[in-house]
Order: sequence, then C-alpha cells, then structure tokens
Amino acid sequence: MQKWFFGILGVLIVASVYTWMTKPAHQSPYPLIAWRTDANPQRYEQVQLFQDWLIHNHPELPRKGENPPFGVSLSTSSNQSKLIQAVSGMGGDLIDGIKAHVYGPMGLVLDITEPAEKMGFGFADTYPGVRSLISYNGRQFVYPCNVAVFALWINKDTFRKYDLPIPDENWTPDEFARMGKEFVRRANMDGGRRTNFITVPDHQVIVVARSRGVDLYNETLTRSQATNQHYVKTFQMTYDWIYQDGFLPTQAEIASNNVETGAGFGGAAFSQFIQGTYAMINTERYSLIRFREIEDEQAKFEMTSVLYPQYKYKNMLLSARSTGIYAGSRNPEKALYFLRFLAGKEYNDYIIAHADGLPPNPAYAQNNPAFLRPEKYPNEGNVHANELRWAMTIALPAPFSPYYPPNAQDWILYAWDKMAAKRGTAKEVLAEAEMRMNRQIEETVQANPKLKKMFDGAVVLQKEIDKLKQDWKFDKDFLPVSGSKIPENWILNPFYKKFYEDMNMLAETAPLPQNIPAEAASK
Repeated sequence: MQKWFFGILGVLIVASVYTWMTKPAHQSPYPLIAWRTDANPQRYEQVQLFQDWLIHNHPELPRKGENPPFGVSLSTSSNQSKLIQAVSGMGGDLIDGIKAHVYGPMGLVLDITEPAEKMGFGFADTYPGVRSLISYNGRQFVYPCNVAVFALWINKDTFRKYDLPIPDENWTPDEFARMGKEFVRRANMDGGRRTNFITVPDHQVIVVARSRGVDLYNETLTRSQATNQHYVKTFQMTYDWIYQDGFLPTQAEIASNNVETGAGFGGAAFSQFIQGTYAMINTERYSLIRFREIEDEQAKFEMTSVLYPQYKYKNMLLSARSTGIYAGSRNPEKALYFLRFLAGKEYNDYIIAHADGLPPNPAYAQNNPAFLRPEKYPNEGNVHANELRWAMTIALPAPFSPYYPPNAQDWILYAWDKMAAKRGTAKEVLAEAEMRMNRQIEETVQANPKLKKMFDGAVVLQKEIDKLKQDWKFDKDFLPVSGSKIPENWILNPFYKKFYEDMNMLAETAPLPQNIPAEAASK
C-alpha cells in the first residue's frame, strides 16, 4: 500500500514540475508579464509590437542578444473570471477590460496617477470624457486600449435608392420621426410584411433625456431619478416610435429579419445595414473591421454618420476598453511600460490602421490624414472625423454609480420589457425601476462601511445642491439659464459636471458643508 502511495505521489510531483516548467514564463528566453485580456487575434500582434517598441524606445533596459528586455504572455479571461481571478490572487500583471470605479475601490488594481502623468499616459493623454472611466475619487487606475463613440451610421446608397436626403447632423426627434415614417412608407411599398426600417432602437433614451438636461442618476450619484418627467417622456416617445408610428421595428420584427437574413457577415444587423434593410445602425468605428472585409466592389457602400436625434444640449455616449495593473503584480514597474506603450505612437497607429475604435491617445488621430481620410477606403467618408470630434467635445460615458453594482439587475431594461409587454405605462414601469435601483443602492452601501460613509456624506451634499437649484430659471428647452451656481467639487456625476459647465451654472471649488467627509466630493 505504501509503495502505491509513494508511487502516485511521485507521479504527481513529476507532473507538477512539468506543468510549472512548461508555463510560458519558463519556456521564454526572456521575462514575461501576464496580460489578462479577451480572445482577440490582434492581441498577439499587439504583444509583438510592444516587444519591438521596448527594443527601439528603451535601449537603456538590459536584454540578452536580440531578445526584448521582457515580453507579455496572453491569458484570455471573461469579465466575470477576471474579477474572480483578481480577488483570489491570480490577476497576473495586467488586467484588461475593467472599470476603474469597480476595481479601484476594491483595491484590485494599482493607483497609477503619478507615474501616468510622468510617463505620458495620464488624464491629459486621452479624451476628456474618458476621465471618469479611468479614475475613481480623482485617482487614475487604468488607461484605455481604445475608445468609441456610439452614433447613427448611414448607408448613403440606401438613402439614394429611396430618394431621401441625408439627415442633418443636428436633427431633432421630430425630424427623425418624420424621416423614419417616410422611409418605411417608401421602402415597404410592395404590400407585404414590413421588413425595412430606418434603424433599430438603441441608446436613444439616454441621449435624448440628457439633451433635456436629465441623467439617470442625480448630481452625487446617490439616487436614480428615472421618474423625471423628461426621462418618462423620452421612454414613452421611443415606445410610440415602435408600437404606434411603426418606423422602428419591434423585437418580433427584428427576430424575423434575423431569421430571414441569417447572421452572415458581421452579424445580422450589419448584414441588414449593408443590404439596406436598415438605413442606419447604432455603431462605432470598430464596425469597419467587418465592413472592410467586403471584397466585392459592387457590394461596398458609401457611409456617413450623424448624432442621435436629440434636443438642444448635444451629447453622445462614449465607451473605453481599459487596462490596469493588478495590485498583486510581481512586476508593476514592467507593467507601467506597457501602459506607456498604449499611449505611444506605435500602438495608436496600429489602432488607427486596423480601425479598432478610436486610438486611446487623440494626439495621434488629430490632423492625421491616415486616420481622418484613409486613402484605401474613400467610401468611409467622414465617419472617422466625426467620431473623433464628438469624443473630444460632447461624448460622455453611459450613466453609472459607484453605489450601484455593475453586475446588478438592469432595471431600466426590465422596465422597457415590461412596457413593451403592455404591463404598465412609462411612468409606472420607471417608478418601479427607480424604486428597485435605489433599494439596491441602499443594500450595497449598508454592506460596505467605507462606502456608506462616503454615501452618507454625498446624500447631505445632494441636499445642499438641491437648495441651490431652487432659484433656477429655465429656457423653453428646459435648460438652466440663471440662478445659484453649484461648486464643481460638489458634483460626482460626470454628465452634470460637464452640463453645468456648458450652461455656465458651475462655480469654482468651494469648501464642503460641515461634517461631510472629503471622500463624498469629487477630486
């Protein structure tokens, strides 16, 4: 029996040593840092580009022969597994696709504020609207790998086919509705089932509500305000576009089109956009990765992009895929070089050439003909210039709150589904969503004493903000024009911070009211 035991133990030891020795770090002739990222073939090219960049830009780093000073090993992970691995001490060195306001307060990624500013990948080295995505409480924790702005992309050939003018960039919801109805009329004249639509519903509610000066959360991000009249009206208007006016497809019509078209090239929505079933789609620059794969010259189409139809205060939605340094990294100094690489010319030129969103550092896109008007793709028109311009001026992240868990139930989507099923009015379903979101916020802060202290202070601060707003006067578009200004450091919501500044309703930094902790205010 003992012989069997020691025999099995010996086999396990040998297997363990073999496994350890066959890890990439032990097979490589140079040191490696681990990058937890997605399963994208381009990541391998980016790793090679980084290693070449190290050799050419940092000759001061010691290396053996022709090898780079160090390299990067890839480990694919989903968003959920990244968090699990980080919490369990297996986060590698670099974690990709993470949110600073989630990983930062949990202590799972390093604060990189000072080295980022010194090494050229700080707040000033990306887009203004990205700041709230890469920081928490005024401190930077990640840097973007790429950035994107959602917009309505137009198939100009489809508009020509039905003899319709290209929409003006600054069109209103009413103009959108008129054009949508006319497109559906002209594009479905065979008397059969409607299959052609102006676009599919996506993101409009947030953008339209913000164009009236209303966000999903209040200024301090402590409460949902989904029952604000402008949010409710926008919800109802979108519903009417689908179920009464009929120029946007229902979920059943979308599913039916998908079955008939098939997933095809780039997914069903892209296929239908190319063939003209949808005249416009909600997308970003990364879609060009798929559109550029069209080899048939006859199938290529001219495109342009416009803002989502909205009211007076122009805004767009911005997103970023970001990478941070794992707090348990054994190679934080090496990992900093990788973030520096992300902000440098070589990597940004790669993102520009491969159309994988906007480059993280706008300095390499501005006044760059290779980005603005790529010679090989004249049919892409002004989509590059537009997305860059919007990212630099009006684009902000979708609503989020540090007090609302990112993996919690999406109650706004739940409200929409409930309304679509005719189980409540816009006001009723949004009242339930607001109640559930605020209940989730309360449960979250109660479970975290540190977060609760910050939250309690922010609640008091919100009351002070509400007092200042009591003397506000508004124009016919419901935007503030006069009244007491709100101190900049009292506002945590990035939308309101920019909105009030643009409306000239933002005051300089002011002392916090008594007994409010510094953590409750923005930095």
